Amino acid sequence: MDKAAALGLCFTFAGINVDLQVLKKFEINILKSALFTKADKLLLAFSGGVDSVVLAHLLHNAGYAFDIAHCNFQLRGSEADEDTGFCKKFAEAINAEFHVAYFDTKTYASEHKLSTQMAARELRYNWFNGLINEFGFSYILTAHHANDNVETVLVNLIRGTGIKGLQGIPEKQNRIVRPLLYATKEEIRNYALKNKLNYREDSSNVEVKYKRNFIRHHIIPELKKLNPSIEETFHSSVQFFKQSAEIVGQFAVLKFKEICKQENDGLFIDIKLLLNEPQKETLLFEWLYNKNFKTNQIQQLSEILLSLKNTGKQFTSSTHRLVIDRNYIIVKALEKQTEVSEYKIISPFDIPHLPIQLKFEEVKEASFSLYKNEITIAFPETLFPLTLRHRKQGDKFKPFGMKGFKKLSDFFKDKKLSLFEKEEVWILENKEYIIWVVGYRMDDRCKVTENTEKILKITVG
Repeated sequence: MDKAAALGLCFTFAGINVDLQVLKKFEINILKSALFTKADKLLLAFSGGVDSVVLAHLLHNAGYAFDIAHCNFQLRGSEADEDTGFCKKFAEAINAEFHVAYFDTKTYASEHKLSTQMAARELRYNWFNGLINEFGFSYILTAHHANDNVETVLVNLIRGTGIKGLQGIPEKQNRIVRPLLYATKEEIRNYALKNKLNYREDSSNVEVKYKRNFIRHHIIPELKKLNPSIEETFHSSVQFFKQSAEIVGQFAVLKFKEICKQENDGLFIDIKLLLNEPQKETLLFEWLYNKNFKTNQIQQLSEILLSLKNTGKQFTSSTHRLVIDRNYIIVKALEKQTEVSEYKIISPFDIPHLPIQLKFEEVKEASFSLYKNEITIAFPETLFPLTLRHRKQGDKFKPFGMKGFKKLSDFFKDKKLSLFEKEEVWILENKEYIIWVVGYRMDDRCKVTENTEKILKITVG
């Protein structure tokens, strides 16, 4: 393939004015939206399809210098290899640096329990970020267009979304820039045709097993029967949605200061104050959306809050857990599960690495401490080994000063502990019974009496 064929620099006189108009529109959009400048170091994500070829052609003719980055996901056999060959020759034709990565996408998807599409997306952007760090690129350019925006909004609506999901694809997001979002697929194809641009067709784009392709090939054509300019309509609407989202976001920030507080690595939402708000679902969506809670979960949460018995209900997202307590909705990040659930302490002098700091000290006299972080107990020869663990179903103990036993669940209820607080409590026990609900109450059975020969002081903190 020669340079002319790769770039398609064979203009017809009839098409020159049209192409110059398209080029001018492209340049104006970059300036108007302050997307990037000719001083920026640009990296173009290049598949070899019509969208990325047209974007490369426009950038080249507008005088922007850029490198080309191509991903081979090894999903389409020889077809994918031919795409890579095309992209390499294209880069050579315009004297652009060519970066290519080969991914074992199916293995990655299987190992990370992702769909093929999500796996490809992760691999692609992880690699792009690596290129940014290695070569100092200012921006990564992608060839998303107006039709992609329509598909994105429709996908979000099908999944369930708030006003954030109606904003479509952002034109500029951190280092990712999409300079063709204003252009329709038809405009892009017409530009390629008029300029005789060669490009590759991805056969997977016609497979309707993918949600986006089904929308692209079946839903949007029906919508275009009702509105032939559906892409332009969506593009205009998205601009209004963005402004509306800014207004809603500002309102949510003000209400957040009134209703919420951030402490102990958690978000606390005052239920009473929230229920006074007529827009409580929208506020919850604004506060919980970035914690990956789904729209239907937020709707269920809102309904549960109106019921009389809501304490203890909980929801989990991919990154966070939400618990409805007596007075607050509490949201905390999911903690990584540790393989160790119990810790054995052989003796006061043989203390392993523990999740909390425990200190054992033999003392001569018992002392009643007003502090929750220490106890003094009888120290018989049979006291050790001890076990440090979290609560278990059916736990009970004999709280110091009481004659009878009490279920740990009832003890926590009396203390009005939230579910998160209950889960954070540590239990210290020997082989016979619970010695200490750490930080709360020791067991009466290990108290010091007149017959006690040795006394042990245990301190936490």
